[in-house]
Amino acid sequence: MADDATLWFQLTLLLVIAVLSHFFVTRFRQPMVIGEIVIGIIIGPSVLGALLGFEIIDPDIINVIAQLGAIVLLFLIGLESDLKKIYTSRNFVIALGGVLVPWVVGYALVVWLLPQESMAQAIFIGATMVATSVSVTAAVLMEMGLISDEVGCAILGAAVVDDILGMVVLGIAGGFAQGGVDVTGILYLIVAAVVFIVVGILIGTRFLSKIVCRAEKEGRERGIEHTGFILAFALALFYAYISEVIGISAIVGAFVAGTVFATTPLRKEFTEATKYVGAITIPVFFISLGVLFDISGLSELIVFALILTVAAMLTKVVGCGVPAKLFGMTARDSLAVGIGMAPRLEVALIIALYGLQKGIIGEGLYSVVVFMGVATALVTPYLFKRALGKDRRPKPVTTCGRQGEETCSAPPTR
Repeated sequence: MADDATLWFQLTLLLVIAVLSHFFVTRFRQPMVIGEIVIGIIIGPSVLGALLGFEIIDPDIINVIAQLGAIVLLFLIGLESDLKKIYTSRNFVIALGGVLVPWVVGYALVVWLLPQESMAQAIFIGATMVATSVSVTAAVLMEMGLISDEVGCAILGAAVVDDILGMVVLGIAGGFAQGGVDVTGILYLIVAAVVFIVVGILIGTRFLSKIVCRAEKEGRERGIEHTGFILAFALALFYAYISEVIGISAIVGAFVAGTVFATTPLRKEFTEATKYVGAITIPVFFISLGVLFDISGLSELIVFALILTVAAMLTKVVGCGVPAKLFGMTARDSLAVGIGMAPRLEVALIIALYGLQKGIIGEGLYSVVVFMGVATALVTPYLFKRALGKDRRPKPVTTCGRQGEETCSAPPTR
């Protein structure tokens, strides 16, 4: 770990680079997340690191802030989402298709193109293709103002289920690699995840949101600002903690917390406050994803990496797009849902790192998964915006609106 002086210098460098990348990318009318990931690749070991012979950015320095950035982003997405539109049977079916199709195709590609690899490795590579990186698509949805759009709701809801199923798939793949599947552990994960989401929403909407409203009201009466937001964000971090303890990603807990506090009349204030926190932490998160990429590890597997990346895109388009169409979405919106579910980054990298540490896969296959994750994250925003159309306006879900919002008698902000 670097000393304090290096820490502050590198954080300064990261934020300045993030601002410059925003100006550069928006000039070409591309999503800002693309610029942040590309900048991460340039300053990482693949480009400047290789040219200079040392790392410009210490990964340990940005790791914690990057993780916080992911949590802030998903909390913000949750605040701008409608709970009743997210957790639906349609979104579950979309997620299920987006898990089964990539998993089977990923397994088949390893068996076909890399016959020297074991069945356990083939199953494991298939598992890395399962989990969607909702952060990438969510950033584009926010940028276009389409979080509450029908397509946005379908993607966000399916991505939450997708993340949970991804952890289940990881349990199965790890079990095969170790000689047997822990059925009890997998059942525990499924039950624990479902219970956490259901109980977390019920307790959050019925009790915690009222406590937050009360804290905001009492704080304002005493001249204390942002009391409600601080407490709400603390609870979001607690939800993220529970998610990690259960065995699913922390970003799922942050998203669930966001949907809980989206039902309060303080939603707009919380959203604005979270955007200020996210302005610093979210760019660092996306830059860190690029810094993690090291092209030197691909060596002789570059052809397989390209084929796997194309398959990763197509399997999500088919696996998620077809169920979306069967549930009544238009062909264009169904295509957008499939493309929006295509990026793989955080969870895929977590799964790949687990496999590397456990000796299930080697550094070559690990680099292939990282390449697939970075490539899909870079390509998806452009294709997603094209699929939606540049003049897209939000299509509300008519079957449910933002109903049943709680009220609290907090006085207006001074």
